Amino acid sequence: MPDVTPSISPLSLLREHPGAAAGIALYLKRDDLLHPRIQGNKWRKLEPVLAELQAGGYTGVLTFGGPFSNHLHAVAAAGKAYGFRTAAVLRGLSADLSNPTLAFARACGMDIWPVAKKDYDAGSGSAAVQAIEARYPQFLRLPEGGNTLAAARNCMRVSEEILQQAVWQAGRPLFLAVPAGSGCTAAGVIAGLGAAGQALVFPAAPYGVHEEALRETVRHLLPAPVPAFRLFPEYGQAGFASLRPEWLDLAVDFYLHNGILLDPIYTLKMVAGLFDLMQNGFFPAGSVVVAVHTGGLQGWAGFRQRYGPATQTGNYGLSQNR
Repeated sequence: MPDVTPSISPLSLLREHPGAAAGIALYLKRDDLLHPRIQGNKWRKLEPVLAELQAGGYTGVLTFGGPFSNHLHAVAAAGKAYGFRTAAVLRGLSADLSNPTLAFARACGMDIWPVAKKDYDAGSGSAAVQAIEARYPQFLRLPEGGNTLAAARNCMRVSEEILQQAVWQAGRPLFLAVPAGSGCTAAGVIAGLGAAGQALVFPAAPYGVHEEALRETVRHLLPAPVPAFRLFPEYGQAGFASLRPEWLDLAVDFYLHNGILLDPIYTLKMVAGLFDLMQNGFFPAGSVVVAVHTGGLQGWAGFRQRYGPATQTGNYGLSQNR
């Protein structure tokens, strides 16, 4: 397995947004550019896995996910890039194995094992999952979403990098916004930011991210009290795969003005939430807001399959997977 040299993703200053008139500076932390094959927070979470594979003498990774999972896509890409085998327990017996996400994973060499949702939810307590695990005795077991303490600790670097990169005058309020699926990345961001500002967490769905669970993870990362953070669940209430016409319009407008593609599951909802908060005066004048682009652009392929031409409005580039 080749050495992995960590890089630092850049910050992009966004000129046009609802808070500009109030002197609010809005940056986008471009973790979508962090790794050429494994985007954003998925690379942050998988980077420590590579070291664990070598240290533990594992021959591969067995993990878990849904039919359009960014995590499965990333694990499969990592296996192909770094030369280890991959396998996945897939939620749902009726999943289309030819959908864009799973077709990519299989092309990378990932073994896909669909199981009924009840077996998936039971995990290793299910005989079906136990039978799959028995096929891969030398594989590292990786939870859904790559949600481990080592991953959360590595995600602390997101905030640490931002504090090194961003330039603002002393006394300007600092807010760091991050979307969340399992809460692993968000916990790392909260811990890494510490008392330097306030973290704003935007869950992508009405399940999976809970305030006390975030606090518990942060407590394992920091010896100090849990830093201040706010949860904004209202922007993810429709679920992971929800498509609102106004959000699609926002994605188009954002791309046209900034040349940056937001993913439809996580980052787009976060930006929609931030713009709404700006319009409603949540941020003090002169604030600095840094939003984390967590990657996940492969999600657009699944949206195109599900919603068709609606997700290619204006032919502006929603089909890109940069």
